[in-house]
Amino acid sequence: LPFFVSFVGHFPAGRRSGAGRPVFAPRSSQIVESMAASADAALAKAVGGRAPKTRKGRKILESRAPQVVEDPKTALIIMGNRGSAEVISLLRDLHRLRNPLSQLFTRNHAFHPFEDAGKLEGLCSKNDHGLFAFGSSSKKRPFRLILGRLFDAHILDMLEFKVDDYKAINSFPCLKKEAVLGAKPLLIFQGAGFDTNEQLKRAKSLLLDFFGGPAPEKVLLEGLEHVIVCTATDAQAAPSTSSSSATPAEAAMAAAAAAAAAAEAAPSLLVRRYSIQYQKSGSKLPRVELREVGPRFSLAVDRVKEPERERWKMAIKVPKAAKPKKEKNIKTEELGKKRGRIHLGKQDFDQIHTVHHGKSKSKKLRTDLAENSR
Repeated sequence: LPFFVSFVGHFPAGRRSGAGRPVFAPRSSQIVESMAASADAALAKAVGGRAPKTRKGRKILESRAPQVVEDPKTALIIMGNRGSAEVISLLRDLHRLRNPLSQLFTRNHAFHPFEDAGKLEGLCSKNDHGLFAFGSSSKKRPFRLILGRLFDAHILDMLEFKVDDYKAINSFPCLKKEAVLGAKPLLIFQGAGFDTNEQLKRAKSLLLDFFGGPAPEKVLLEGLEHVIVCTATDAQAAPSTSSSSATPAEAAMAAAAAAAAAAEAAPSLLVRRYSIQYQKSGSKLPRVELREVGPRFSLAVDRVKEPERERWKMAIKVPKAAKPKKEKNIKTEELGKKRGRIHLGKQDFDQIHTVHHGKSKSKKLRTDLAENSR
């Protein structure tokens, strides 16, 4: 018993429980392991998967976790269950425009994004893509192209287009068809439909994300090698069937029906790509010439999947760390020029000490003259 008592008394670092047994404080290695386990669990919860077990897996999950400044979006270009030669050619051209920020799958995939998007979401999440282009062809819907975006590993919104008047890049007799790898294109959207039609607004946003690429801080003039022009066309009204023998009521009904048909017509847009060539002009600014290099196609909106309101707010939310800090009395104009305002207090010129050089010189001259006269 004395030996036991003396043995128990040699535990200065431990805490004794109510039963008299010493309870040791956790070691530093155990604390580090528990903190790492909690961090891995939080990371897995944020990414939406299981906790990493290796250092490489932890790095991969950290790269997929939300960032303050996100990396440029990559796109998955994939073909559906059936695809004609034109569909495959269009997908290859889109891959050439987005390379290296795209991945092309030309094998058939039995996916139907508007009916069941689970398989497509899993494939995009597995390869870490935020955009996708899905091409397919069927008897009911020949030559269709679906453009969509993902947020939090789920589809945010997508549009299905009917493709017409397609002409591949290889069909244009131009020497230089490819831009420098990673070159950013100049995007031009022209037409009132992009400001008035809701579907064309959504199409403009998707095309900007798909063709825009990374957002550089500065752009070199000589680095602009190609331009993509998207033109919104006006919906054509149905031909009038009224004749000169129709009554005024029948003519009014026909006009109303034609207006309704024009309003319900699917909005369409034309996509053209040109190569920018700089020629000598005799001045500092070069003369710019455009040469079409393809691809060329027209898109008509077929089916639309609008984003949910709450998920759209979460997707466009800007974190506080990414917002520019507001500087007091400094404003930035649209062209990037900064203008500052300086506030000065009231100035009293009577109390400002100034040096009167003229009077001091005349006083010194008088004293010198007086000394010389003596």
